[in-house]
Amino acid sequence: MNLAKPFMKKEIIDLIHFHSSLETVPEYIPINLLPNEEGGKAGSIQELSDMQVKTLEEYREWFLLDETTRRVNEALRIEQKTLPNTLFGIEGSFKKLDID
Repeated sequence: MNLAKPFMKKEIIDLIHFHSSLETVPEYIPINLLPNEEGGKAGSIQELSDMQVKTLEEYREWFLLDETTRRVNEALRIEQKTLPNTLFGIEGSFKKLDID
C-alpha cells in the first residue's frame, strides 16, 4: 500500500481499509455479508461460491445473447484514410528548397 499511496487521490485512500483483526471489520462490512469462516453469517465460502455459480448459470442465455448480438457494427464505422502524409507529415527533404 505504501508503494501505491503516493499515486492515489486522497478520496481513494480513504475508501481502503486494512484491518489487523476481525473485530474492526463489522464497522465497515455488515456481519450478515461475511462468510462463516470470517466470523460472519452469510454461509460458508463454498456455499457462497455455489450460489454465485448458480446465479451465473441462470443468466447463461443472457450472456450468450450479449456475446453474439450486442456488438459494434464495424461496417458502419467511418473509414480513416491512412496516407503517408497523415502518418509522417510532409515527405521529402528541404535541401533543394529555394527561398526568395
